[in-house]
Amino acid sequence: MPPLSAEGLAAGFIPDFGAELGDEDAIPRYVTNVHPGPRQAQRRAAPAVRPLEILAPSTESLRALESLQAAIDESFPLQAKHRDSLRGDIRQLWEELTSDREYRSVDYLGTPPALSAYLRYFLPWNVFRLASILSNADFCLPDNAVIIDIGSGPLTLPIALWASRPELRDVPLTIYCMDRVERALEAGKAIFETFCLRAEGRLPPWRIELRKESFGGSLPERAHLLTSANVFNEFFWKDRAPLGERALATARSLLGYLRADGSLFIMEPGDPRSGAFISALRAALLAEGAAPLGPCPHALSCPMPGIFRHLLPPEETRVAKGDPNAAPSRFVLPPVAMPKKRDKFPWCHFGIDASKAPAWLEAVSAEAGLPKERAVLSYIWAARGASARPAVGIPDPLRSSERERRAKASKGILVRVVSEPFALPDGSAGQYACSSLGYTLVKRPRGEAPFESGALLEVTAAPLPRNDEKSGAIVLPS
Repeated sequence: MPPLSAEGLAAGFIPDFGAELGDEDAIPRYVTNVHPGPRQAQRRAAPAVRPLEILAPSTESLRALESLQAAIDESFPLQAKHRDSLRGDIRQLWEELTSDREYRSVDYLGTPPALSAYLRYFLPWNVFRLASILSNADFCLPDNAVIIDIGSGPLTLPIALWASRPELRDVPLTIYCMDRVERALEAGKAIFETFCLRAEGRLPPWRIELRKESFGGSLPERAHLLTSANVFNEFFWKDRAPLGERALATARSLLGYLRADGSLFIMEPGDPRSGAFISALRAALLAEGAAPLGPCPHALSCPMPGIFRHLLPPEETRVAKGDPNAAPSRFVLPPVAMPKKRDKFPWCHFGIDASKAPAWLEAVSAEAGLPKERAVLSYIWAARGASARPAVGIPDPLRSSERERRAKASKGILVRVVSEPFALPDGSAGQYACSSLGYTLVKRPRGEAPFESGALLEVTAAPLPRNDEKSGAIVLPS
């Protein structure tokens, strides 16, 4: 098959994934984002469904977040003339950030009212979102690891990392915080230090380097971990190039900051465009050799791509599929079931229960007229080299025979629940999900509690013989 080309990406194509659906041997069950050890033994006697992971902030992170408001007020005091207008400033900035994003000023945090509003509303909610992922993420960093945080703003990611991962508070780290607005970086560093001192009485052995730099700018060293939170929705869509082409260029730029065995984490707001961006970026990262670790329960095609479609032109994928003598290619992987054809496919996003947020943050939100029931997000965690193969392992379709893949396969199907629950005609509850089978409908018996959006499950029940007629999803009873 011809190599992936800019011409192919220009049409917005993702890889085609091999044999036709219905060939059970062509659908391996991948294991990712799972801790080794006792959990493996538990699987041997697993019931029909076993929750493995949730998306929710840990008790420790919520306890730490109780100190964040005081840290913000101490580090960035609100002038009297701005205190009375804070509610309106938050509302105005919210409208700017959620409307006409293509035309927003690149330095919208450059004014005191906007920065103050961001620090008191958007910063803590983004820390809450990040804590929901980072508290449960399956990763580790060595001593003296290097982290690069792109578009760091007021150091949202370092604050969330400190709150969510107490085991890292004694680990020496170097964190390069990049942003175009120097004032936001400086405010963030002051908040970070005050927050740590208020919550624990000491600073971590982290060397935080502030860099007034845009994405693409150079840094003195590459990262073990590359991070970004709510950055690409600000400028990715300004480029008029096709989606696949933009995604591949972005993936290559991101990986250029990363060490050969590093990992990267990208979180975006969870709206349809951001979901499509995450799906396109995931496909591009796969094409560049970086495998998804989360939230994806597999490394196959994304069954919730939104408006995104393909990286490779259809004629190239047809030739590759139809030629049994073709050389193995990293773009030819087993397929997954997709939703019924429509103009816009579902997009991968999760809603975190906002009632778990600190009471002070809920009060700030209510006062601004912006109460929340769910904090919504989309994200991708990916890695290459040694980091791309956790201890439990992702079977590698490029280097393993079919027999080896089956031997490594999980005895159950890993399923990531995406949607909120909804009633089905037979009285049971359903939730749309992603699995290595593709677009999936998890069915719960009448009276059984639904799963939280973002829950990672292992389902040992066999799929029902027919897909859901309305959505096209494979039905998994649980």
